[in-house]
Amino acid sequence: MKPVEDQLNRLLKAAAATPKPASGAAAFTLEARVLARWRAARAGDDGEFLVGWFRRAAIAGCVLAVASLAWNLHGRTDLGGGVMAVADSAMTMGVEP
Repeated sequence: MKPVEDQLNRLLKAAAATPKPASGAAAFTLEARVLARWRAARAGDDGEFLVGWFRRAAIAGCVLAVASLAWNLHGRTDLGGGVMAVADSAMTMGVEP
């Protein structure tokens, strides 16, 4: 059991003796690598562009659907009589059992 305790004590001493990193500014090479990766990631990111276009297309589709529904409901209230009323009643009779 003694060798395991000795190994543990040596490990703890080594961990305590490890020098702490300096809290100053990062090295120039590290900073350059981080910025280069960040710029490369931004240059290849086209997903954000497509998401914006799909969002605009969905909003335009919803607006078009609401406008079409409003126009259809407005057109149906003007059916007082005439040929359109006969066609509408014939279509309604064909749908109902």
